[in-house]
Amino acid sequence: MDRPRTTALIRALAHEVHHASTTECIVAAGARLAEADDSDGETLGRSLAVLHAHFTCADLARTKPSATQILTAFTYGYEHALRTQLRSAQNLARSAKTAARIVAEQRSHGDCADRARGYDPDSDALTGLPNRSRFFEDVAVVLSANDAQIGVCYVDLDLFGTVNATWGFRAGDEILAQTAARIRDCVPEPDRVVARMGSDEFAVLVPRCGDAAEMVALARTVLDTVARTFEIGGRCLRITASAGVTVTGTQRSGSDLVRAAELAARWAKAVGPNTFRVFDTGRERNERARAELLADLPQALAENQFFLDYQPIIGLADKSIVAIEALVRWRHPAYGTLAPARFIDLAEDNGHITELGTTVLTRVCQDIQNWHRLGNTPTVNVNISAAEVADPNWLERVCNTIAEARIEPSLLQLELTERTAIDATGRPTKTLQNLAARGVRIAIDDFGTGYSSLALLGKLPLHAVKLAGQFVRRIRTPDTTSRSDLLVLQAIIDLTHALDSTATAECVETRHQAEQLRAMGCDSAQGWYFHRPVSPSAITSLLVAS
Repeated sequence: MDRPRTTALIRALAHEVHHASTTECIVAAGARLAEADDSDGETLGRSLAVLHAHFTCADLARTKPSATQILTAFTYGYEHALRTQLRSAQNLARSAKTAARIVAEQRSHGDCADRARGYDPDSDALTGLPNRSRFFEDVAVVLSANDAQIGVCYVDLDLFGTVNATWGFRAGDEILAQTAARIRDCVPEPDRVVARMGSDEFAVLVPRCGDAAEMVALARTVLDTVARTFEIGGRCLRITASAGVTVTGTQRSGSDLVRAAELAARWAKAVGPNTFRVFDTGRERNERARAELLADLPQALAENQFFLDYQPIIGLADKSIVAIEALVRWRHPAYGTLAPARFIDLAEDNGHITELGTTVLTRVCQDIQNWHRLGNTPTVNVNISAAEVADPNWLERVCNTIAEARIEPSLLQLELTERTAIDATGRPTKTLQNLAARGVRIAIDDFGTGYSSLALLGKLPLHAVKLAGQFVRRIRTPDTTSRSDLLVLQAIIDLTHALDSTATAECVETRHQAEQLRAMGCDSAQGWYFHRPVSPSAITSLLVAS
């Protein structure tokens, strides 16, 4: 049926329903709409909108049956007729339910006295919006009945707790109510759903979304609207929001879709207020893997899944092995062998860095003891985290581990970043000073990328300085080397020697780098040009051969 005839039918049915004396008459009117040629869910939505327009708020307050009951009865008649005719019953019925919910609730929830006074388990009492559970239902229905792309925008107010704490809960409630109204104004389309998802969180469902760019535009509009000044109790208050958007893609369910938008909003909030982010499956995959590794750490420690590789450090003057750096690995049952960058910060976050650090140090001391029997024992470098140094019992554990292994403290060199080596007062930590006094060697790792206070570095009990790889990479080939890069490297090497320490270059991968560093007076170097990290047994073979 063409649009003019459909419009005429809708108006006639609306007039009939408005004057109907029984629910059966309303149901029959809905059935006649379904019997019209080419009737679909969109036609029902238009019909419900026209029906609702016949009722004023005053009418709704006194109408028996209520407006919601009338719309529901009309929808029921429509659905029942569809089932009878076997016209794609499942999808069209779901579309009908969605259209009924959207029009009946979105347009009447906050304006009508009977809705405001009554209890509705599907609505939020403060804002009148659909609540979280109802929003999930609507998303699921739209997903199952709609082949078009669907978008969700998740909105989370920034620092809303300070509003309640400073101005009281009444002011907070008023801001929430006004925020809900503002977001509704941003999406006037009748098929879009705005819901309150939590204390200060809202969401918008866009059933027929063009692409991610449309959702980005919506997010910008919502954020700009929310950021306008609120007038509360004679005061002008300003609050911002963070938003996350997503469109249907890899998400297979309504809960996945909403969770994706909520996760993107959390990413935005981490960046700063009044920002938005688009959901990214790659980032989500990385975060999920990170969470899994975090949960797996305790079991990994219990099952000895961590092991050590060692990378030789070569003296540039005679190419001999002058030291070895211990590198902890995680043999994960699902992710394979993981480098320290994948899990050290996780161990710090969940408090397992102490146990992991103790395990590493114990094994290093045992390996030093074994190599000492060969008569050729180089210094072994061990990376230490800030959390370990801050542990009041760490010094005692280090000393006990060295004593139990019966090794010379000078065979152990602890590598720390500049910031880790300096305490909150700007002085070298007493722990490092105590260890150095007992003979343990101290090295600054990644020099030039951290604290870099020359005055304070002079106070550290330093034995070695390791040049950050980013400086070394700049001289990979003659063509990539600039005069300024060489001057910086030379200055660091000269400074190291002035501090009565040795200079070690990291990430040496080419012959040009090795020769250039040797010419500049660098004492030693490590990197794939010399040796890749290898097992303890391979180190034993290298030491025997040397």
